[in-house]
Amino acid sequence: MSLTNFVVRKPLVGAIVGVTAVTSIWGAAAFADPAEDTLAKLNELSRQAEQLTESMHAAQIDLDKKVEIQVEADRKHTSDAAAMEAAKAQLATYQSAVDKLAASVYMGGRTDGLTAILTVSSPQNLIDKLAVQRVMATQMAEQMQNFRAASKQAAVVEAASAKSAADAKAAADEAAAVRADLQRKQSELQVQINSVKARYAMLTAAQQAALATPAAVPPSVMAHLGVGANPGALPEANPNSDIAALAALPIPGGGGGGSGAGATAVQAALTRLGDPYVWAAAGPNAFDCSGLVMWSFQQAGVFLPHSSQAQSGGGQPVPLDQMQPGDVVTYYSDASHVGLYIGDGMIVHASTYGVPVRVESVNNAPIYNVRRY
Repeated sequence: MSLTNFVVRKPLVGAIVGVTAVTSIWGAAAFADPAEDTLAKLNELSRQAEQLTESMHAAQIDLDKKVEIQVEADRKHTSDAAAMEAAKAQLATYQSAVDKLAASVYMGGRTDGLTAILTVSSPQNLIDKLAVQRVMATQMAEQMQNFRAASKQAAVVEAASAKSAADAKAAADEAAAVRADLQRKQSELQVQINSVKARYAMLTAAQQAALATPAAVPPSVMAHLGVGANPGALPEANPNSDIAALAALPIPGGGGGGSGAGATAVQAALTRLGDPYVWAAAGPNAFDCSGLVMWSFQQAGVFLPHSSQAQSGGGQPVPLDQMQPGDVVTYYSDASHVGLYIGDGMIVHASTYGVPVRVESVNNAPIYNVRRY
């Protein structure tokens, strides 16, 4: 083979390889489903919106606590300031009494016994003068003692007032910082919501319909509910349902050990199947994840916070292999999603925008922890 042929063929081989690679990339791009990419992006944006929503809920709870602390700090400072004014008024009274006694001593001359003897005009006058001096000395001692005690008390109260004033200011500053953070999160959430809705609008009609279709409830769960295999026979979604009657139904999974409140919460949550997911909603006809759990437990007389993070920190911890119907299951490392375990390895939850309240596998996402209320 000549050198010329080698030089000519090498670029030709490189060109063929390059064309093949480009063709492969184009081919892959041609087979990529834009609708699936849109759905994946929607899921990503929805997940971010849910994280922000639950973070906002946690910030609201934090703000409520900070405001309570601020109100208490302001109340204490008001009380301390009033006590300080009272102490100063009492001190002024003692100061006036001491000044008057001092003036009388000054105007009356020396008050010692020798002076009285030297200046007395008669024995009776001496007795009277000494008696007056004893009374004045006693009064002076008492007033001075009161004055010193009042001075000390005024100093203590003034220090307490200064501390409570500083505490009140610090509480106000903390509340303001949390409030600003909450407002920032609310603004960010609105932007995120708009992004999710815009991406949702890009889905095909078939994709939107698929998301909106309630997931099938497993026959085992239906059987334990005592409604056969007909999903339409589930308890009617009605906020005015008799929750006590729903609680009397057999619990899905049939296992014991869960709390009575949890059992009632399960039945309440199942009345909301098909209700839409709405950010920050807590019923009775729309929910976010922590809103559904909160609302369901309210029907059992248990009041949980509207925050997946807060719900993950209450109640009693439960090992994953000991879950019972009514247990609260939180997901992801930041506890930013939550659902209600109904038994048979299933939960009921409000999952994401465009998807109604539904029943799904308890293992639909990484579990953070399980709590029993």
